[in-house]
Amino acid sequence: MKLNQIKTGSLLSYLSLILGTLVSLVYTPIMLERLGQSEYGVYSVVLPMVSYLNLFSFGLGSAYTRFYTRYKQAGDRYGMAKLNGMFLIIYSVLGLLVLLVGCLIAANPRLAFGDKLTEAEIELAVRLMYIMTVTAAVSFPLSVFESNTMVNERYIFLKMLSIVKSVINPLLIIPMLMIGFRSEAIAYMSLAFTLFSGILNIIYCKKKLDIRFYFRAFDFKLLKQMFKFTGWVFLGIVVDQLNWSVDKILLTWMHGSNEVATYNVAAQLNIYYMSMATTFSSILTPKVHQMVANRVSNKEISNLFIRVGRFQFVILTMILFGFVAVGYPFILCWAGEVNADAYVIALLLFVPTILPSIQNLGIEIQRAKNMHRFRSLVYVMVAVLNIIISIPLCAMFGSIGVAIGTAIPVFLGNGLLMNWYYKKYIGLDIPRFWRRIAALLPSLVLPAAAAIMIALLVDISGYLQILLWGSVYLLVFLISVWNLGLTPREKEIVTTPLKRIFSKIMSKLLRL
Repeated sequence: MKLNQIKTGSLLSYLSLILGTLVSLVYTPIMLERLGQSEYGVYSVVLPMVSYLNLFSFGLGSAYTRFYTRYKQAGDRYGMAKLNGMFLIIYSVLGLLVLLVGCLIAANPRLAFGDKLTEAEIELAVRLMYIMTVTAAVSFPLSVFESNTMVNERYIFLKMLSIVKSVINPLLIIPMLMIGFRSEAIAYMSLAFTLFSGILNIIYCKKKLDIRFYFRAFDFKLLKQMFKFTGWVFLGIVVDQLNWSVDKILLTWMHGSNEVATYNVAAQLNIYYMSMATTFSSILTPKVHQMVANRVSNKEISNLFIRVGRFQFVILTMILFGFVAVGYPFILCWAGEVNADAYVIALLLFVPTILPSIQNLGIEIQRAKNMHRFRSLVYVMVAVLNIIISIPLCAMFGSIGVAIGTAIPVFLGNGLLMNWYYKKYIGLDIPRFWRRIAALLPSLVLPAAAAIMIALLVDISGYLQILLWGSVYLLVFLISVWNLGLTPREKEIVTTPLKRIFSKIMSKLLRL
């Protein structure tokens, strides 16, 4: 049952991500055209401001996974019910706090958004801030039910719901934009889908998981343990959030909404890029906590870490070289010449992201072992360096400057320092990890050369040519990696489910 949930959930995760990305690729240029550079920039500015409100979760989601897993392993139904009750109370209170703080920010917009926005842009930012604040506040108590579904490893339901949200939401917004609705309609639609998915999660937890709540005995001792555990998790989340959103804040203060819009085009692509790595590893979060709770050896944990890392490395390098090949004409078609700099910005964000992204399973390994303090301190250093470097670069070079200011600290901190810590203190076999990653490099030489040649020598215009030359590159990549990079076991992991799907399709066709 669990294995089926993990395998099917992984496939659905990538299906959701691919469908959501494709729909968004259609949806974003329509947004840019209908809203204009200015309104799209304001919308892009409000989003990171609202994302800061989500920091009021204090990283408690990790504590829920950790403690619920322990109660579940012990068969303690009372402990699980008590934990559910505590989290519903805490998250409801935090939701009210989010509502209060968000309204205070909206009531004092110049303090948050600076002086570069016009009065009309400020008025729009205030309206969006109120709507998005309500969405954030409502999501807090609802997240308890989503977390319960996740920790019980019901990935099929979660990912099917994710597909509905990521595909249906934009498909409804597109006709609204076409008939004249603006950014406020997008914000209201997001609120509606938050409520919709939350209600479905509640129904699923009640009907399928028989979720129980116990509210009478609020365990302050357990609460203290949870905050002790999540204190460093929270710090890591805060500085990571700051690290990836400070660029937009600096651009808003120094250059205004148009520059933010260009940067946001690249940042959106970077979110898709990182999601390709985190989508699979997030499914393994409960498994990692179970392995640590069952005192599985570091060698076995390292084996999982390496297998996942190789898989993520193949996916990320495939996308990176593909973007090198056809990314520039794609940006021109997708976001217009006014956002042409987004190509360079995206590459500056992609490259340093690879190193920490292929090791993001290590984040959950640290949390499961309650050894995540160092990572949070490293993130503080990364965020401080990012701000220090980005301020002068932003003033001189705008959006490209802040991308460089983000790339350097991310590579040094999230990459190099964390590898030292993984080896010395977490017990992961980092030398073997990098030997297994290096074994893939010969298979990437030909795809890299093909990508560079396409970018430099081929004059590409229009989506049809982008698709054609992107397919040529992809074919080169797949042939090279399949024959020179993957192990027989990895090939078997890929081919086995494909053979099963093909067999089922053929058997159904023969019955017709």
